[in-house]
Amino acid sequence: MPACQTVTSWITENVLVPVTEFITEVQEKCEEIGKWVDEQVQQPVTKQISQAQEQCSDWPWPLDWVCDVVMVVVTVVEWVVVTVAKWVVTVVCQLVSVVVGTIVTLVLQVVAWAVSFVVCIFTDPVAALLSFRDLWTIVTDTIGHVFELVDLLLADVDGILGDLENLVDSLASQLGWLGVILGVIKGLIHLVRNIVSAIRDAVRAIGDLVIGLLSGNLCRVIRGALDLVVAGVRIGADTGFGFVPWLIVRAGGAAIGGVRDSVNQHRLEALIRDSLESAFGDDRDRMRRSLATVALRVSPMGVPFQIDARRMFLDSENREVNPKTLHDRGVIDLYRMAGYWSDCGNLNNEPDTEVVYTGTNLHVTYAHLGTYLEDGPGSVPAFRVYAITRAKFRTHLEVARTKMQSLGVRLSYDLGEIEATSFDHLPLNVHDSAGSVPSDKAVQEALFASMGGRDASGANLGTIPAISHFHYIRWAAPGNEPRELFGLTSEFRPADKVMEISGVTYRNLTPDWGLRFVLPHELGHYLGLDHENQNGEDRALEEIMYTPKDGIKIAWSTPFEYLLLEGEPRFTFDDARTVWDWITGPVVRDILLP
Repeated sequence: MPACQTVTSWITENVLVPVTEFITEVQEKCEEIGKWVDEQVQQPVTKQISQAQEQCSDWPWPLDWVCDVVMVVVTVVEWVVVTVAKWVVTVVCQLVSVVVGTIVTLVLQVVAWAVSFVVCIFTDPVAALLSFRDLWTIVTDTIGHVFELVDLLLADVDGILGDLENLVDSLASQLGWLGVILGVIKGLIHLVRNIVSAIRDAVRAIGDLVIGLLSGNLCRVIRGALDLVVAGVRIGADTGFGFVPWLIVRAGGAAIGGVRDSVNQHRLEALIRDSLESAFGDDRDRMRRSLATVALRVSPMGVPFQIDARRMFLDSENREVNPKTLHDRGVIDLYRMAGYWSDCGNLNNEPDTEVVYTGTNLHVTYAHLGTYLEDGPGSVPAFRVYAITRAKFRTHLEVARTKMQSLGVRLSYDLGEIEATSFDHLPLNVHDSAGSVPSDKAVQEALFASMGGRDASGANLGTIPAISHFHYIRWAAPGNEPRELFGLTSEFRPADKVMEISGVTYRNLTPDWGLRFVLPHELGHYLGLDHENQNGEDRALEEIMYTPKDGIKIAWSTPFEYLLLEGEPRFTFDDARTVWDWITGPVVRDILLP
């Protein structure tokens, strides 16, 4: 190995990677603070409040009313103490770790480049000149970190508003039907969340446009342009770009939507009680345990599910299924996936990938990619190619968590990784032996089984494997053009004699806003929902369980939903009925609510 390449690899492997690995770990720990507080502090406390509320209802009037008032005060105090502490610690931790991490990484990268350049100029002048591409990458990466910091802070604002929305939901539930009035506040908060979300998407899109143009990556430019158009439309629909009459109309619509959601929350509580009574009415101890598990009259309420969320990746050191082999076969374009100069083979169908040194968020240099594609595994410091960025995966999981609340399902998640170790994993092979019908889920189910020893008996049903991967194999229905799935669910439905090793897979593509609902759509399938509603009718465009394969179906309510009410697709109340039929159905109830 030439001295120039040896020095560059040594500095990367022994200086840059260890330092950035530590910085990455700290930043990820900062992201997990809020999740830890929710799971270890807030949820146990709210569960106790829920149980106290149940006891209040057994007291005679006016003691029951006094008890309810006390619980309302306790709920507010608990929310203020826990939420303020959680977000202060989270924001400070993120600001310090990201700002310090960016500065330290920038200084180390520049120093490492300078040392390598000096060595290379005497041993390999051509490589020294070409290394200016990597210096330019350092600049674009630093610009990217600035956009990422803004995105992170906007995500925190959205999280704070989400917690405030949960508080309003809890108070509305505890006040009974009188609390429906608070739906007005809930709707206005949701409108502000939509605007913050759209601004956040616009910031991400501008970042993609800027960095895509600076690096010459056409896919990133197209992704940024499409996402920016969608974000602009959303901002216009929610604000009218400052046109006061439209703002008043939109705020009124949001308030109506919030009241509707508050009414549905009360209906959902009644539905859950009725479903549990039907399932366990003769077993009062089990009924009490189930009510304690669901935690009615607080928000979020519902049966708890844990998502085992995994980003699929390719390991550069794998001797068989690795980025070089797949690049040479034309399955992937490694330069395109790493964000470097390239065309865009599938336009908006390309996943938003990242290529980083193993254990870090440090992007692999152009020079190392070139060396790796020439010499293969072991020639450069180890790196991984991820099917989705960590930030985007978290966004999709947060969307799923929010949407599932309307079904009486309480989600939490752990964010991990899973390696593509077979050529059936990229693209994911979910076809029959003829390769034309997406019906064989054996490869997908084997991945789920590898994530915790799951089997078709439904064991561990409360933990949902969810894999974000690169691509599915394209298929063609008779007489149609080849197309690719967005997502796929392996289902566990004992009532229908379907006992698959359950879990979900999906892929990310552009524009992100419309397609970030693919994950909650697939989770809906996991919980018993179909593309048709309870009447066997195809879904309309404003429903999460809508599928484009049935064509575009616009109901009379579609424009009202997007322009005036919630502003995005949703699960219906009938969906909640179906989900609770599944939860309290045969076999499933004994697993989820023992």
